[in-house]
Amino acid sequence: MIGREQEIRKFRDRARYFNFVVLSFLGVIGLRLYVLQIVQGDELRRYSEANRLKKEKLLPTRGLIYDREGRVVVDNRASFDVVMLSQYYPFTKEVNDRLFKVLGMPRAEFDRRLQKAKKTRSFHSVLIKSDVSKDVIAGIEMDPEEFPGVYIEASVQRKYSYGEMSAQALGYVGEVNDREIKRYTTRGLEPGDYIGKVGLEKQYDAYLRGANGAGYVEVDARGRRRQTEQGEKLLGFEAQTEPVPGHDLHLTIDMDLEKAALDAMVEREYYGSVVAIDPRNGEILAMINRPSYDPAQISGREVSSKVWAALANDPLRPLRNRAIQDHYPPGSTYKLLVAIAALAEGHANTDTKINCTGHLYFGGRRYHCWKRHGTVDIFKAIKESCDVFFYKMGIALGVDTMAKYSRAFGLGKLTGIALPDEIKGIIPDSAWKEKVFKEPWQPGENLSVAIGQGFVVSTPIQLANAYAAIGNGGFVYKPLLVRRVVDRNGDVIEEFKPELNQKVDVPAEIFDIVKDGLYKVVNERGGTAFWHRSRLVGFSGKTGTAQVRRFKDIMDVKCEEQEYQYRHHGWFVGYAPKENPQIAVAAIGEHTCHGSSMAPVVRDVIDAYIKKYPIPEEERLVAKDPGPRAVATTIKPQNAAERKEQEESEEKATPDPEDDE
Repeated sequence: MIGREQEIRKFRDRARYFNFVVLSFLGVIGLRLYVLQIVQGDELRRYSEANRLKKEKLLPTRGLIYDREGRVVVDNRASFDVVMLSQYYPFTKEVNDRLFKVLGMPRAEFDRRLQKAKKTRSFHSVLIKSDVSKDVIAGIEMDPEEFPGVYIEASVQRKYSYGEMSAQALGYVGEVNDREIKRYTTRGLEPGDYIGKVGLEKQYDAYLRGANGAGYVEVDARGRRRQTEQGEKLLGFEAQTEPVPGHDLHLTIDMDLEKAALDAMVEREYYGSVVAIDPRNGEILAMINRPSYDPAQISGREVSSKVWAALANDPLRPLRNRAIQDHYPPGSTYKLLVAIAALAEGHANTDTKINCTGHLYFGGRRYHCWKRHGTVDIFKAIKESCDVFFYKMGIALGVDTMAKYSRAFGLGKLTGIALPDEIKGIIPDSAWKEKVFKEPWQPGENLSVAIGQGFVVSTPIQLANAYAAIGNGGFVYKPLLVRRVVDRNGDVIEEFKPELNQKVDVPAEIFDIVKDGLYKVVNERGGTAFWHRSRLVGFSGKTGTAQVRRFKDIMDVKCEEQEYQYRHHGWFVGYAPKENPQIAVAAIGEHTCHGSSMAPVVRDVIDAYIKKYPIPEEERLVAKDPGPRAVATTIKPQNAAERKEQEESEEKATPDPEDDE
């Protein structure tokens, strides 16, 4: 290489430069590997392994619901579902037939579930059958290799301890839908969550539902589950974050009184609603509707389409909470509010007397009363439900004044009870008619309103609350259904106190007058509910009839002889004892023809209360002349001549503006 030293030196410098670059590059890689493997190795390993974990939520245990005595009304029970992961299930005829035999479900439904599983992404489980029996569980778990991809999944179902009792007030739960997820954005709902759909379950869902937990399963790169035998921890992650159970509700309802109310309706084969309130604080003691349903049938992960269709299409509307969602003409129960208005406005007093000839002519038309009462004062007008007396009071007062006093007692507006979907009812006035019908109020319409007909409609809870206010001297409470919310440790999360909606500005003497009249209705001969008085307590109250058809259409046919759907509804609203009442009850019986038909229902509830919560003998004021009592177990009562008069009392108590035509 003599003579080429200069060329060799040139290439040697290039080689050194190249070696430096390569060594530097390898040094950077080595340093980076040191950082990744040694310094950050544990952390990055966890990130890497986390790609193999899939988070699955764990649903919490829903809070319980108790009555006022601490009895469990709504509970939870363990439930087991059969689910399938299609990635492991072979879908062969042999396995299909074997699984079908174990499940024992209709073949068409089974095939439908299999088709759904085939179309579902392989790493999502599909429900095959919910709430299965122990035999099904044993059949699958005893030989799991025969059912690859089929698992038993534990869940919790609602248990309604009293069946159909209080169903509409309690409500039911179901899986959240897309509309509800969008509507309740603040609740953080996700597909697969369960929420209250109606009733208390809906109203207090935020308390009852609790918070989801999280579990982790190992998956492959495509997100499909991998079967693993690992223990409590997976790759440094907690295998499970425990869900937070929901809070419990403690109600004001007494299930003994609920049962008494339901039994009273069932015994007489009546449909309708009964609401009982404590006039001292507005607590709801009972709220039942009939017909009803078992909430357990439509709560949970899977609801039978046949069961739901039967309930939803039933013409008797068992899903509806009549106590707050249906309104009816109050009939003669409304007369008490007219009496208070007439006394307060100076149109009547204890000396006021009118002559009832059995009808009244006004504006060239004849308005009927159910009989000729003769000379009537305000006590007799209430006791015997004289329409003519109240026609005249309605004429004197006018609709706007009657509306003012009715609304003061809570009619025509929401009571504020903590239940969803309450309706207001209607208390008309001249402005209301102008707004709705674009017509002026007619003087003759005052007569219809004065006896609780025409445009006037109210709900059972409104009338119960109004009569509670009459009994307690004018204190209108907001109905209270939940006393407190308690967590699983027994700590009170929230407590609800009685809340006064308003105080009716009427002198105490006026309340004393109408209360005397209400006591006579039940406890003196001639009273429209005399035949259904109690032997335990002298309760007070008023009968009423809600017309279904115009009087002109039915005047020639007795109510009981008409088709069922055309018969009148019957009301009775009352309280006990006469002074310082402890319970007020409103009962509506659909198509029972007479208000007197509902008096024994209210009596039975009040008697049940007195037996359970005794009051001093001197406060009971039982009628001194007990005499015989009717046992009204059918729509048509059985008894003597006075009983026959009572049958007709509410049927004819309505104006007949077209009679002369």
